Amino acid sequence: MQKMTTPRDAIRVNETRFLEDFSRLTRDGATPEGGLNRPALSEAHLAARETFREMIQERGFSIHEDNAGNLSACHTPSEAKKPVLLLGSHLDSVANGGRFDGALGIAAAFEVLQVLRDHGADSDVPVEVIDFTDEEGTWVSLLGSRAMSGQLTRKDLTNPRGDPEAFRQALQRAGLSIDGLLSATRPAENLQSYLELHIEQGTRLERSRTDIGVVTGMVGIHMYLVTFLGQSNHAGTTPMNKRRDAALGAAEFCLMVRETVMDAYSDCVATVGRMDFSPGAFNIVANRVTVFMELRSENATRAAELEQALREASLNISVKFGLKVDFQHLESVTARKMASAIIEQFESSVDLLGLSSRRLPSLAGHDAQSMATLCPAGLIFVPSAGGFSHSFREYTPWEACVRGANVLLHTAMQLVKSSE
Repeated sequence: MQKMTTPRDAIRVNETRFLEDFSRLTRDGATPEGGLNRPALSEAHLAARETFREMIQERGFSIHEDNAGNLSACHTPSEAKKPVLLLGSHLDSVANGGRFDGALGIAAAFEVLQVLRDHGADSDVPVEVIDFTDEEGTWVSLLGSRAMSGQLTRKDLTNPRGDPEAFRQALQRAGLSIDGLLSATRPAENLQSYLELHIEQGTRLERSRTDIGVVTGMVGIHMYLVTFLGQSNHAGTTPMNKRRDAALGAAEFCLMVRETVMDAYSDCVATVGRMDFSPGAFNIVANRVTVFMELRSENATRAAELEQALREASLNISVKFGLKVDFQHLESVTARKMASAIIEQFESSVDLLGLSSRRLPSLAGHDAQSMATLCPAGLIFVPSAGGFSHSFREYTPWEACVRGANVLLHTAMQLVKSSE
């Protein structure tokens, strides 16, 4: 491969190719409203991965797939002897999600890989673009990147968010296994850095009219199942004051979550995203209601304090309504800081391109959170119109996508140059 001849500062992504690739990567699982519906390991998700595999082969890159199903496009020049510069994101979506969440990051990283090869940039550094499995946590949050970074346990995989048997079948459909996932760890010495581009999924950049968000770190995410246990009985013949109605406990707890956070934990957020009722009929008093709750905070101590406050609230509520309660911690993703050197390099690239940026924490989890335990990691955001995400309304103007891809490109070029 010949060395770069175009002045480094003048190199930009190929906007036409970038848009074509993004469009191709968002066809599988497309919904009539304009969004995406491809939960991890679903038929639509596996079809999207097959599309990416075809694109890798068509462009002449090699393919690597590990035991977690993470799929990579690799460019390893014959002179390459250094650790890999890894760029990536994910192709899975939430149910009935948007086109930009994840897929934009893969398209941008793949475009950077092609530009580096097109211009013969720094041929002694291997570069890889990776699509991580189940970033969205359909089954296990950040599944692929946590597998690569050695953060998964057998308990995580035998106690997934969905039905364990359905998870086993999904793994089988994708040619994966629990033992394989537990063996997918990658040696840290093989990785130089990890870079990721993502939509913000909020309104901070749009409101401040800022081009690029340079992420300083990601919040910790903690998930719980809070189950209120009462007694089933006839909905018509059981007096209201004689009921042990689990629904009353769950409903009051849901309101208490909001009240507790707003009154004393404004630096945290908490969400009840689902409640399952049993027996779940119009004419039967519920004997069991399970509340699916999530807490997020940058500060682990504050998160632990909020958890304890909500545990106490659940006990008080159970006594009030004559119930029992089981407060189960399901899963946590630890808060992580991004590498200061990469933060500074992102900002240098922003300045070179004449753009604006601001530092900000990520209020959502991303694969960079896992990768930060293996190697220096960095994440940038591009604006989300109206802050919409996990919705068909999710949108980022294409010119903003291009700006983000160029920041990613120039940061990658600087990182491979600095490793010479």
